[in-house]
Amino acid sequence: MKNRSIKIVFIYILLVLTGCQDEWLEPKPLSFYSPENAFNTPEGLDAALLRTRLGIRQDYEGSFWSNINSEYVWTDLANQGNPNAAHPHDAVTQLIPASNPGTFVSMWYWDHAYQMIQISNLVINRIDQPEYEDEAVKNALLAEAYFHRAYWYYRLVHQFGDVPYIGQEVIEPKLDFQTFTMEAILQSIKEDMEYAVQWLPEQVDGGKVNRAAGNHLLTKIYLAVREFDNAVLAASRIIDDSQHELMTERFGSGRFADDPDYNVWWDLFQKENISTNAEAILVAPNAFGLEGNSNDDKGNMTIRNWTPNWWQINGMRYTENNPDEQSASIGRGVGYMSPSPFFRFVLPAEDPNDLRYSDANWHEITDFWFNNPNSSRFGESFTMEDYRALGGDTIRKAFPFFKNKFVIPQQRVGQYEGGFADQYVFRVAETYLLRAEAHYWNGDLENAAADINAVRGRVEASPVDPADVDIEYIFDERARELYGETPRKTELSRVSYILAHLNRNGYSLESIHENNWYYDRVINKHTMYNRGIVHAGQELRIAPYHLNWPIPQSAIDANTGGIINQNPGYSGVENNVPPVTEITEED
Repeated sequence: MKNRSIKIVFIYILLVLTGCQDEWLEPKPLSFYSPENAFNTPEGLDAALLRTRLGIRQDYEGSFWSNINSEYVWTDLANQGNPNAAHPHDAVTQLIPASNPGTFVSMWYWDHAYQMIQISNLVINRIDQPEYEDEAVKNALLAEAYFHRAYWYYRLVHQFGDVPYIGQEVIEPKLDFQTFTMEAILQSIKEDMEYAVQWLPEQVDGGKVNRAAGNHLLTKIYLAVREFDNAVLAASRIIDDSQHELMTERFGSGRFADDPDYNVWWDLFQKENISTNAEAILVAPNAFGLEGNSNDDKGNMTIRNWTPNWWQINGMRYTENNPDEQSASIGRGVGYMSPSPFFRFVLPAEDPNDLRYSDANWHEITDFWFNNPNSSRFGESFTMEDYRALGGDTIRKAFPFFKNKFVIPQQRVGQYEGGFADQYVFRVAETYLLRAEAHYWNGDLENAAADINAVRGRVEASPVDPADVDIEYIFDERARELYGETPRKTELSRVSYILAHLNRNGYSLESIHENNWYYDRVINKHTMYNRGIVHAGQELRIAPYHLNWPIPQSAIDANTGGIINQNPGYSGVENNVPPVTEITEED
């Protein structure tokens, strides 16, 4: 019966998603596969949530361009390395309301988030449809649906700003959506998550949402609405929970598990260990050969996206059949995510004892070697002089990277561009850094430093002094620990709005699109933006209003019965109307 319910649910969801993509229209099935039949059991509702669980994993995949990459382009840590002019380099001319969603994945987030919200609303709306033997089962299903809705609204408001709020299942054509304020949406999802953390189970099967994940998301929401004491409490519920802790000793059965030259930060990212350690809070499962895995059996593609195009350096080559040692060990990267000089050189230099930058985890520029037998330099190491001689090609062809995170062993046949592994979405190291941030906002630098040092102590980095803790240092530490895992732009935006609400450091809500922390940090740290540097025939540029991505013009045009506002700085803003400031039960 359960498998039959799952099949019915997926057919219905396919119809829902197709309708959402066609100007927000949704067909109403009249056949056996109707929502009244599909969702009349707890198993049917749980099957609907399978799609939202998959939706989180899809953030980390893409055979050409992983979606999470868009959270790093135009930030302090990275820029687009692809030399194709169609891809994002100049935000001023390319990040526009009519951008092509095929190359600007910011537009993918808009469609994807609302699809996940629609499925969450479906479960919430139909939660009373089945009969339950245990009321706790109903509450847990409702709690997870609230989690997924809150997760994507949290992302949407920090990507796009004020957006439409849809709190009900859309069951008929609707073309009169309205824009709601970010604050109203955050307050609404805060209330949802305060309910959810009471009912999410403490222990779940892989891919499902547990109570710790609920508290982790709630911590972020509390920070966003400036309830810093509550953020401390929510994070502490995870940190003080015996089921979750930082992994501080070597563990697991991954590659080189018994090799003393490796360390705990290596073990943390081995695919055999990701879902089985106490630090993991929320994990997106992915495995080779299973139905529904990522990218039509292409894997995580982390090598392709996050490691350099080294094999196009003169004197080097990638070999697929009978690969040489270099090809076999680091694979075929293409350098789509090109880390900033700040990430390449400044962050690693902060502490030479930091295990994150040990030989086990960090592939230095000088770790490459000339592996083409036809080269006169065959067998020689790549030097910093060679690196500097590349000039502009350093953007894509040579940069250091975390090989423990991004070089995943290959199982499928074909180019070695990244194998299959589960993906951390939330883990305890970030919980500590979120609590450190809450302490910082409260002016409690002693406890902020203690939380940061818990993370740094695990990798044998020197402790930070409380007097040196500020928001800049916290985000430096987030970069060292969480690069490639967490949505960077979302978190930069969140802090920008906190500072504006608090009227700190010269920032305010009234001028946030002309003056904000996101822009100032990117310009100060990523020394290639707005310096006249040209890549792919385009200048690398951003502007303060890029704090918010543009609302897709397609969504605005399709909404013929109402007005969806455009963000300041983009064409169409002159048509805006005051956004809705309060969410009611009818919304």
